[in-house]
Amino acid sequence: MSSNSALSQTGEVACNAIVTPGNKSVIQLRDTQYYLLVMKQRYSMTLDPALMHKIDLLVDGTRFTNRSETAQFLLKLGIEQFRPERTALILCGGLETRVRPSSFSIPKPLLPIGYQPLLEYQIEYLKRYEFDRIILAIGYLQEQIVRYLDEHKLGIRLRYSFEKEPLDTGGALKNSEALIGSDFLALNGDVIFAGLDLDKLIYTHKKSNAAVTIVLAKSNTPTRFGAVELDNENRVISFVEKPRKQPAGEAWVNAGVYVIRPSVFAKIPKAKRISLELDVFPKLMRDGTISGYKHDGYWADVGTPEDYLRVQKDLLTGVFKPQEATANNT
Repeated sequence: MSSNSALSQTGEVACNAIVTPGNKSVIQLRDTQYYLLVMKQRYSMTLDPALMHKIDLLVDGTRFTNRSETAQFLLKLGIEQFRPERTALILCGGLETRVRPSSFSIPKPLLPIGYQPLLEYQIEYLKRYEFDRIILAIGYLQEQIVRYLDEHKLGIRLRYSFEKEPLDTGGALKNSEALIGSDFLALNGDVIFAGLDLDKLIYTHKKSNAAVTIVLAKSNTPTRFGAVELDNENRVISFVEKPRKQPAGEAWVNAGVYVIRPSVFAKIPKAKRISLELDVFPKLMRDGTISGYKHDGYWADVGTPEDYLRVQKDLLTGVFKPQEATANNT
């Protein structure tokens, strides 16, 4: 560990910089105030002389004072163009009655799965895929979610979309419109999964030019979710939300995870209770603008006490492995 002192023009010590292992610096401005900063690292790059000349032309002493500062700005600009900011919207606002009495006093996304809440599993999963920002659409017992989550502890930017009254999945999506400017991931606050490759999901969505891409999972009880049939190009051609009759064997169902283009907002009326599954998706299917993405890894909907206990058992027995980030998906 090393220490450096910064001197003011009068010769007095303005602050102490203590460099710690791991290239981090603790800045002491007063006797009891410390600020943790991440130190920059030096890298070598081989550039074309003509490109370096253009960089030097930007160093004008006002906006850019040196080559490093200019190159860093240009790199950030290029990364933002080729890798836009990733935003996820988690729908947490539903008044859940199926898992009562637990949900009387605690919102379902905060129900513990093992040693941490379901919502924290979802956030940690999104962090592994380098999502920059997470929007939480919250309503029922919303103050508990805000009080529990700490964006500094989680290491990711959190934003909130508050519902004054229940808006359902489509209404909650519309209520968050002002916070979203590009394609985004949306997921229900009561689903848990492992092995879902979000990079591949987003790439497949962009390649398909679909307005919405729905993640599909296999289920023996499609009457509880929504049976989905795809054509040879993975477009949704049949969408039966929660069929009354139980089909034989497994079926692909709506897993409650979607990639959505902002153009979908125009199809949802403002400040009304609208269901994505019942009102929005069937219209997109008729337009031929909704695709499916099959997920073969672990997936569960924590919608009933029986499902909740099953996920707990799966975690304890190793059937559910939260550390799995990728699996076979199509």
